[in-house]
Amino acid sequence: MKKRGRPKNLPSLKDLLAQSIPTSDIFNEDEKKMYDSLINIYLQDFDEDQLTANDMDDIMSIAMNRVLEIRLLKSGKDNSITQLDSSAAIERLRKQTDKLKENLASRRRDRIDPKKYVGLSIIDLAASFDADRKHKLLKRDEEFVDEENELMQSDLMVGNKDDEDTFIVSEEVGD
Repeated sequence: MKKRGRPKNLPSLKDLLAQSIPTSDIFNEDEKKMYDSLINIYLQDFDEDQLTANDMDDIMSIAMNRVLEIRLLKSGKDNSITQLDSSAAIERLRKQTDKLKENLASRRRDRIDPKKYVGLSIIDLAASFDADRKHKLLKRDEEFVDEENELMQSDLMVGNKDDEDTFIVSEEVGD
């Protein structure tokens, strides 16, 4: 019997991309490694739970554009005629990549809850920092007091209580 609903362990986005995009048909082995590493780098900038299909499409396109740009730069490395021809294509790829990055950034901005950061100022941050620091210092102070109490109760703090010219301070002297 087939279960309904969303599977418990969804495959990672990297695995989904590897299954859905025929990168081995598009790129040679070095370019495929570059594409995969670019995808990994770009995905680190995002929370995978919040990515939409459009985000993924833009990320794939940005990585693909970068690989194609490098391919064009390599092809024009020793040939000035090819270099001139590829420069226009490289410029178009860069413009398209910039537009894709802007789309990603605007969708990311749209997902941020503006109410979450309302009223947050530098003063709030400073007060929070001061409160954290105060808490750490108080905790350290308590640890010192506990350590001092342990030492006072231990046999290490014998001092000179057995000397003839000493007396116990806690008892009444006049009795």
